[in-house]
Amino acid sequence: MVLDCIFNETFHHKVAIGLLCSSPPLYILLRRKIVAPFGKHSSNGWGPTLPPRLAWFLFECPNLIVTLITYHSRFRSTLHGNVPILTMASKILLCMYCGHYINRSIIYPCRLGKASQRVNFAVVSSAFAFCTVNGYLQSNHYLRFHQYEEDAHTKPSFIIGSLLFGTGVCINIYHDNILRALRNQHPPHYKIPIGGLFHYISCANFTGEIMEWLGYAVASNSLVAWAFFAWVCANLIPRAISHHEYYLKKFEAYPQNRWAVIPWFA
Repeated sequence: MVLDCIFNETFHHKVAIGLLCSSPPLYILLRRKIVAPFGKHSSNGWGPTLPPRLAWFLFECPNLIVTLITYHSRFRSTLHGNVPILTMASKILLCMYCGHYINRSIIYPCRLGKASQRVNFAVVSSAFAFCTVNGYLQSNHYLRFHQYEEDAHTKPSFIIGSLLFGTGVCINIYHDNILRALRNQHPPHYKIPIGGLFHYISCANFTGEIMEWLGYAVASNSLVAWAFFAWVCANLIPRAISHHEYYLKKFEAYPQNRWAVIPWFA
């Protein structure tokens, strides 16, 4: 009965709608009421903590695990008859999605600096829950419920979205490396990030990640991808604004002309 529900396209659609509709309230909550106790905003009032490398692996890996399970089980389900053919567009989009989370769950944690903050269990558990749901939405869309046209990857929207995604990846990784170098300096403490888009934006690494998932949504042109993008914005924009406000309070010489994450918006 549970599997019948999970592998039901109507249920999958409702979960995607739920994710999309929950994004605005989440944005308001994180912007007006709660600063997520993560990184420089960590707090002891949120329960036990985990080592940063373990925490990042635990809460990011469901994206890969759920996708792998979905792929290996897609041919065993008889609920929907023939499973969709993986056209080039589906393969590229799955590679975008899985490539990002191979970096986030394996490569990024291994490269974390020694001065990285421990992560509250509340953050790990909530992120784990989201990544499990999102892994279910994204993987089942491509592997069970939707088949792109054979030439979908040649359409202008797909090409533009793919270029946006690739640009976002480069921006995200480049500025993550700048932040990592700062954390590895001695003595370890927060410093003003300098270089690249940090000249204009306080959280240029978040800008890159938002651009990634915007490009992914444009290329995918699906409810699940746009719901994911909305959720990313609802999480990262309030967090970036909190970081920006932190920098302004902590450093008297902090550049006043920087935006938090999106120029002319936040």
